[in-house]
Amino acid sequence: MAYAFFDRNMPTSEVNQGLEVIHEFLDANGNVTTKVKVGEEFWVRLRLRTTNRDRLSQIAVVDLLPGGVEPTLDRQLGPGTDWAPTYVDRRDDRVVFSGDATKNAATYVYKVRATNAGVFQAPPAFAEGMYNRQITGMSQAANLEIVKP
Repeated sequence: MAYAFFDRNMPTSEVNQGLEVIHEFLDANGNVTTKVKVGEEFWVRLRLRTTNRDRLSQIAVVDLLPGGVEPTLDRQLGPGTDWAPTYVDRRDDRVVFSGDATKNAATYVYKVRATNAGVFQAPPAFAEGMYNRQITGMSQAANLEIVKP
């Protein structure tokens, strides 16, 4: 019996069916990065907006973290955060949000830490209407390189 818990191949394009999701890693200076050092803390910037309505209520967002990365215990939000989700759950391998989205891009920035060296696939962040699953959005997948200090 074969089990399939995760996609073997990352999606090659973003999905935009009423929601647009942009996911980026930022260094300590707020610059987009794809390379960090083991032990280094850096930021994840998540942007969310509607594409065909002024407002959508009750949107769930799942941001899977790449291997070698974990959320920090520091709950301080990063620069540029202007989205206040109604629910945030930080787990070992992901951060789960729910809240409302508008046509103006909302930004949520949170801190993570690099724990293991390697080149990791960063799964796309995924958003979906909690009660209308036809409304969905997914960011592009990316790579993150974590190097020894």
